[in-house]
Amino acid sequence: VAARSPRGTMSVPDETSLRAAFDAAGQSHVFKHWDKCSLDERASLLQQLSEIDLDFVTSVFTRSMRDHTNGVSSKGAIEPVVPDADASDSDNAGKWHRAGLTAAKNGELAVVLLAGGQGTRLGSSAPKGMYDIGLPSGRTLFQLQCERLLKLTKMAEELVVEGDDDDQDTNPEPGNLEPKVKVTVPLYVMTSPFTHRETKHYFESHDFFGLPKESVAFFQQGWLPCFSEEPGEEPSGDDKTKTGKILMKSKHEIATAPDGNGGVYKALELNGCIDDMTKKGVKHVYAYCVDNAAVQVGDPTFVGFCALNGFQAGAKVIKKAYPDEPVGVFTRRDGKVHVVEYSEMPDDLNTAVDESGNLKFDAANVVLHYYSLAFLKKCCDLRGEVQSELAYHVARKQIPSVSDDGVATETPQENNGVKLEAFIFDVYAFCDSVGFLNGTRGIDFAPVKNKEGTGKDSPDTARQILSTLHRKWIENASGAVSGDETSPIEVAPAVSFDGNEVAFKEFVNGKSFATGSCLETNSWVLSKAVGAGSRKR
Repeated sequence: VAARSPRGTMSVPDETSLRAAFDAAGQSHVFKHWDKCSLDERASLLQQLSEIDLDFVTSVFTRSMRDHTNGVSSKGAIEPVVPDADASDSDNAGKWHRAGLTAAKNGELAVVLLAGGQGTRLGSSAPKGMYDIGLPSGRTLFQLQCERLLKLTKMAEELVVEGDDDDQDTNPEPGNLEPKVKVTVPLYVMTSPFTHRETKHYFESHDFFGLPKESVAFFQQGWLPCFSEEPGEEPSGDDKTKTGKILMKSKHEIATAPDGNGGVYKALELNGCIDDMTKKGVKHVYAYCVDNAAVQVGDPTFVGFCALNGFQAGAKVIKKAYPDEPVGVFTRRDGKVHVVEYSEMPDDLNTAVDESGNLKFDAANVVLHYYSLAFLKKCCDLRGEVQSELAYHVARKQIPSVSDDGVATETPQENNGVKLEAFIFDVYAFCDSVGFLNGTRGIDFAPVKNKEGTGKDSPDTARQILSTLHRKWIENASGAVSGDETSPIEVAPAVSFDGNEVAFKEFVNGKSFATGSCLETNSWVLSKAVGAGSRKR
């Protein structure tokens, strides 16, 4: 929250002290309609006010508005980011992959999942992660991603560690497997007030999709008050700096908005996740968004690339498909890494090409991020450099607010206030060492944002991406896919993480699988295989 710590350190809200604090901050108007509130409404207002860190929210508003007005985010020439390497690099990919699995095996890897959104644009009010994108198995986004993380832990368990030979096979023969210690990769799931309870219940009712329940933690995204640009009252303290007025939604309720996916850093700290990672011995953190159906959760190649190169932070990027594709791109300004949103990119830079005719600014941000724990701690330190200097993005909106008489909530016809949000990539400007690995659209990115049938970033396009990818896995392993080509084929995460496991290739070799089916790890798959013979799975 925009708020104090939820760890139980907060005392019972006290009207007198809260009045004094908000008066000192020039925000005494939040009590304007106090006399019209019932006892329950007064208690609700006091509780909400007690959760606000006034120094933090007013300073965020002041510096964000200043930077927005001065155009700080767009000042200075920008340069394109050129990825340091490609994930398909045959000389190094095996080494990176092994290093990532080793980090997992040693208990040094954690995963953060951003899952606060609802599926509104998909036609669902449920958490987006609960959406079934129409694969043959009926797996939801949450199930796909958790099972991929589980598969990663199994791969790490089976990793042969003796000899520490960089050229050693990262997918050893089954007879050479030497599982010694059970591997657990902790998963931290960021929800929102709208999705928290339902998300948690969904995981519990599905036995955490095979993950140890003690390895999964849920924490809520924060919020910030909405502000009007009308200056607040003259502060009563020594600091006479005026800030905006906190908007009231009703006589007993502040107008609020989520603080953006960049609020993950503050939320990780407030909810004890950073302390938990430290106690567990985590050194590397992988973060992603729930609406990517193709994400390789905990991506060992990417994690290993960042770890071996000693990067404090990293991003796996993909090339833009076309100049006007609505994605932000990584850039550098004054030597610091920034993401320029597609709506803010000048037309001449959007279409600029290099000597080979390729787009110059094409390192698209698809929220596949890496952090060393040391840098993540820096981002999450509530009184540190990042949280003290980070400017939030300003959005002027029509915000429902209380009427002058306190009786009703009115929605204005014009913009009357400001919502502030931070983006997860904003912290890269505070990092001295950011690594960029070039990924592949059809392997790393299958966005699920729009309604079925729209044909763009929708369940049907994500299905097609996964089916094409899984068909390629099967065919590369000398298998075949038969049937209606418009019907998808699916490989369950437990069967294969990336199509490269020796056991997967041996099983698929020489067999044909029907479209409309999913390769599973139990005998059900045999009923879908043509010419399976006596092979068992």
